[in-house]
Amino acid sequence: MNRRAIPILAAASVFAAALPSFADNMQTSDEFRTSKIVGTKVYNDANEKIGSVEDIVLKPDGAMDEVVLSVGGFLGIGSKYVAVPFSDLKISRDGNDLRIATNGTKESLKALPDYQFYNESGSTAVTGSSTGMSGTTTVPSTGGSKY
Repeated sequence: MNRRAIPILAAASVFAAALPSFADNMQTSDEFRTSKIVGTKVYNDANEKIGSVEDIVLKPDGAMDEVVLSVGGFLGIGSKYVAVPFSDLKISRDGNDLRIATNGTKESLKALPDYQFYNESGSTAVTGSSTGMSGTTTVPSTGGSKY
């Protein structure tokens, strides 16, 4: 290698290090969009509907922390929010639709403690229930989504 090539290579490596890293630009068949997961029904091993995905909680590094499920109730009345680790869900494709399953039963999920959403307005946490009685979910008005 000649002496002129060394400074050029050094400058190229500094320039490359200054560029942001980029993710790939195409979804593959083994990747799932969170916008399609939220709202999807969740089934148990007996193929019974036991709830639906309410939300997905991420850690600051972007890793999935937990999935919040809405379980119990009928037509959305009397349901409660519970959290399960993302690894407890089995997600697959059923044609163009997603299929989400878990080993949990409706009873075992309903027995979990209510999930508490962080309330950004500074008041008490939003509870994980939609019963219409004590513990009713109150969604704060924050003047628009921060997400």
